[in-house]
Amino acid sequence: MKDLNKLSEKLTVHYAAAFFTYFSAFCMIRSFISVYLSDRGFSYTQVGIITAIHMLITAVIQPLYAQILDRFPKLGLRRFIALCCIPSAICSILTFLLPARLIFFIPLYIIFGLTEIGLQSLMVSVGMEYVNAGVPINAGLGRGFGSMGYAVSNMILGALIVRFGAPVSQKLNILLLAVMILLILFLPDPWKTGGIPQEKTDRDELPSDSVSVFLQKNRVFALFTFSVIFLFFGHSVVNTYMPNVAAQFGKGSDFTGMIVGISAALELLPMMFYTLINRKISSLQLLSISAIFFTVKLLTAALAPNAGWLVVSQFMQILAYALYAMSSIYFTNRAVSPHNRVMAQGLLIGAGEVGFMIESLVGGIILDHMSVRVLLWVGVAISAIGSVMMLSALSQFRKNHITGE
Repeated sequence: MKDLNKLSEKLTVHYAAAFFTYFSAFCMIRSFISVYLSDRGFSYTQVGIITAIHMLITAVIQPLYAQILDRFPKLGLRRFIALCCIPSAICSILTFLLPARLIFFIPLYIIFGLTEIGLQSLMVSVGMEYVNAGVPINAGLGRGFGSMGYAVSNMILGALIVRFGAPVSQKLNILLLAVMILLILFLPDPWKTGGIPQEKTDRDELPSDSVSVFLQKNRVFALFTFSVIFLFFGHSVVNTYMPNVAAQFGKGSDFTGMIVGISAALELLPMMFYTLINRKISSLQLLSISAIFFTVKLLTAALAPNAGWLVVSQFMQILAYALYAMSSIYFTNRAVSPHNRVMAQGLLIGAGEVGFMIESLVGGIILDHMSVRVLLWVGVAISAIGSVMMLSALSQFRKNHITGE
């Protein structure tokens, strides 16, 4: 037991470092996509086209990774992740070499979506493999450091772009992907770490169902997934357009950076202590709380009379996205058959990407023709629909006793 605890601590640190590095690389491509593409000479319309296609591809690929892994079972989850990093690094190099035309950059950002950006669900699944193998790894700490990596990289990259120019993001992406490959490849096989013997676990060698078959068999989970699209539409309103929201009160990028940092720090706390929290409160109950606070957080921002209330709304992140991020992972891990876990995790992340993509398109139109207040209230309305849908899905899960909690 003592050796297993030492192994758990070592793996938790290793996994947290891999997640921190992954989301730092993620930031290089996703957060400053408009800044980099505009710097290369693309118009706002062209940036919107590339971004929308990129997000759509990222959403679609998430649940399909399971089928790819089924076709190459000897490849394994960690080697597959490392392999996906290579084409993304090549694409970063090609962004310097190819002319700034849609015919070249749309395929590049499709590949970014298919490989690097799309790896979110697989990184989550790596941690859950250890949990399912009986190794008491703190997967929440790993996921929390991912959020911290994203926030820290946002702040650092913003300063570096001011000093060295937008192309620095692509150069750093190459470096971070190289580190990522090393970190993920040196993670040991979960089933050979001295946890539960493989034959005594519920590890399932059956191939995953197709997405359509899975959703037909799991209609309640389908409703749950659909609710995520609505919630993440509202969630991304503030995330994407916080500079516009803050500008209403005369605040600039320094204020925006501060509240982004607050948000990231708050995410880390419940993720770090999620295992302890989950012993007292089930994932089902935690998801119910988060479903409500997604909308309460956005409503607070919409009603904010001054910038101080925007800070208050960000503090609600601890009960909104921060709770959802870990609760949805553990809930899905228990609610779904073992052979469908990777795909189900991918569906949820893909649903979030769809919500983000739709909001980006709709948000731009609203800001062009109306105001940021209108956008906030549209977000509140759509988020409220998502909250009701998620609570309904969770209620049905509870009645059906699917989770085993």
